[in-house]
Amino acid sequence: MRHSPHVRVIKEKRKSSFLKPSAFGCLKDTPSINLTRGCIHCCVYCYARGFTGAPPPGEVTLCENLPEALERELARKRRPPSWVSFSTASDPFQAIDEVHEISYRTMKMLLERGIGISFLTKGLIPSEFIDLFKRYPQFVKARVGIVSLDDWHWELLEPFSAPPLVRLSLVKHLIHEGIETSVRADPLIPNISDTEEAMERLMGGLRAAQVRDVSVSYLVMRPSIMKQFRSELPSKLAKGILDHYDGQPWQRVITSARTRLAPKAMRMVRYRRFKQMAAQHGLECSLCGCKNPDLPWESCHPWIGQIELPRSQLGTQLNLFADNRLSKTG
Repeated sequence: MRHSPHVRVIKEKRKSSFLKPSAFGCLKDTPSINLTRGCIHCCVYCYARGFTGAPPPGEVTLCENLPEALERELARKRRPPSWVSFSTASDPFQAIDEVHEISYRTMKMLLERGIGISFLTKGLIPSEFIDLFKRYPQFVKARVGIVSLDDWHWELLEPFSAPPLVRLSLVKHLIHEGIETSVRADPLIPNISDTEEAMERLMGGLRAAQVRDVSVSYLVMRPSIMKQFRSELPSKLAKGILDHYDGQPWQRVITSARTRLAPKAMRMVRYRRFKQMAAQHGLECSLCGCKNPDLPWESCHPWIGQIELPRSQLGTQLNLFADNRLSKTG
């Protein structure tokens, strides 16, 4: 495992509106909020790291006036949103105390107003958040990103996120506490996380954690991600991944006009197999339609459908991985 970097937290106050509709098809017309610019997880495949104005690794910019400004904005609206989505380009559960504080206050304010929240995380959710979510279970849709249960995959591609088995235990804990939770296996990487063995292990782990729903999608390649792969991965591994996208046409996917998709024939075959494997494990598997515009549309909308919540006892306590908490300066 790589050593965690020192993190510099830069605080800012925003005056512009926070309740802007997401550009993602599955979240269209739903306001999306990112608490930070930059993310300490430093996933090698993260497209947001290539945004203009994105801070360098080891630095995040936190909107410290978010709870108060958002509350004022909601008070001015005749018709507040029914749901708010978190973390399309960052993570509300980065292991930074200041981020946790702003995230908690914001989510608490929304839930108290009867506004539902959805979020996607590769972090560890502190216990005070879970206690909060338990009070408003009908208004919380949790999604946890788990692409692979292999430690080497985590160390290479998601170096400062929560370990995958910790995330899996988190999923089980959330479901046990009555919080609707699904898993997002995205992005799958050709010949890395999409092998028969890797996917069988993932599906088996999800079944053991009593997950009912999983959404999948292959990596959508952008020039910035290509650069990150070449600079941060072993050269042979990076080349093996990029070769799958070489020669594919540049096209617009979601908001980016400079993207390449993995070959369509390969995706069709593998997605079909993933759905078969998921069904064998009692899982409902959907594709991300936004990231597969050349295939029949499927929605991975976080609040379509309901998960039947089990009542069994939690078998594994969460590993808090305290040694991996990031130190911060500034």
